[in-house]
Amino acid sequence: MKTSEQKVLKFIDEKKMISPGDKILVAFSGGPDSVFALNFLKKYQRRLKIELAAAHINHNLRKNALKDEQFCKKFCREMEIDLFVHSADVKEVSKKLKISIEEAARGVRYDFVNKKMLEIKFDKIVTAHNKNDNLETVLLNLFKGTGIRGLSGIPVVRGKIIRPFLVLSKDEILNCLKHQNINYRIDESNLSDDYQRNFIRNRLVSEIKESINPNIDEAVFRTSQNVSGYKDFLSEKIVKKYRKKIAVESGQISVPVELYKKSGVFIISELLIESVSEKFGIELSFENLKQINSLFEKQKGKNLELAGGINVIRESDKIVLYRKNTNTNSEEIIIHPGQIIKTGNFEIYIEQTENADNIKAGKGSYEIISADNITNIFILRSWKKNDKFIPLGMKNLKKVSDFLTDIKVPSKDRKEQLVLVNDDKLVWILGYRIDDRFKVTDTTEKYYKLWLKPIRKETKY
Repeated sequence: MKTSEQKVLKFIDEKKMISPGDKILVAFSGGPDSVFALNFLKKYQRRLKIELAAAHINHNLRKNALKDEQFCKKFCREMEIDLFVHSADVKEVSKKLKISIEEAARGVRYDFVNKKMLEIKFDKIVTAHNKNDNLETVLLNLFKGTGIRGLSGIPVVRGKIIRPFLVLSKDEILNCLKHQNINYRIDESNLSDDYQRNFIRNRLVSEIKESINPNIDEAVFRTSQNVSGYKDFLSEKIVKKYRKKIAVESGQISVPVELYKKSGVFIISELLIESVSEKFGIELSFENLKQINSLFEKQKGKNLELAGGINVIRESDKIVLYRKNTNTNSEEIIIHPGQIIKTGNFEIYIEQTENADNIKAGKGSYEIISADNITNIFILRSWKKNDKFIPLGMKNLKKVSDFLTDIKVPSKDRKEQLVLVNDDKLVWILGYRIDDRFKVTDTTEKYYKLWLKPIRKETKY
């Protein structure tokens, strides 16, 4: 038992995973691996000089999911560790994104722990993957078809995510828990062969251990670590040479179609993996990369949504990856003059005034409209397919969709575009144009000033 713990401490030091003062969030399922991980880090908290918290995701996939959640709460309460719990409908995510249950669950987990890490201002995330997990990953990648990255197994460090327990086998972890008399939860779905990974774990690996090599997990771990060294060297060279050719800014990543045509799938995939990990803290899977790369061959406007909240869209000359603004309200919001509404990264404010002297429109940041013959009830909402308005300076109605296309609003931004409505008439396409019917004239007596102000935050996602 002590030997296993010393192996982990040595592994942490060798890979420089943890620094004194680090604030670490542990992905905590209540299973043996994560129980061992949280208990280990609590035991060596003073030695490592770290601050600890845990995050539990209830996937709502099994009948015992609630009992798992209750176990995690009790365990953390007794250990005096803060626990953050999130409940997700993984089946719905799987159905919506047309991906496997496993892939959806993985995306939901990483999305939540990354967001929570940023929210509580922690430094790193620990996942409790072990040698057996690495073996299953390498074999699964091999059978599906993979390159050097797939054979390098589970990364020890990827961005803010660290995996100190990859150096241990499942048996070592279970023996430690048994020796210390520590309870944990059993995921009965792991006993089934319904999932591909379970088939490899329950049937294939056991046959290999019996017939070929009883220490296959250790052998593959050594191999994957060697391959990982080659992969890191190659990736560094690629990223260093091509990184400046992609744009990573303003909450998004843009990859030129021309770069894809000249450089090919392999180089683009390496760039995507590094930039997405750095920008969004998400590890792209092999399937994710296939989906993204396929968009380079499709027409403008095609898009897809990946687990973890990453949206990808094909623009005319580039592929854009971004995290959808989950704070944007899709429902209708009633606004009265004098009321401030926060939506997404902006504040909306309607100010009534009877003196418009020296007031000029603010080129999108604010607008002045006539308050004569207008109600004091405004509605803020997303634009709809058949919405029309008369753009300022024009005489005829125009579809909002056509207007946004004409002024070259990027496809990804069009979907989240908000409009301000009064008495069923569109008053303002926020940030762009007011309706001509609400313009100020020589006979206007009262005015509304419509404000659109950015909310300044340390972190946005």
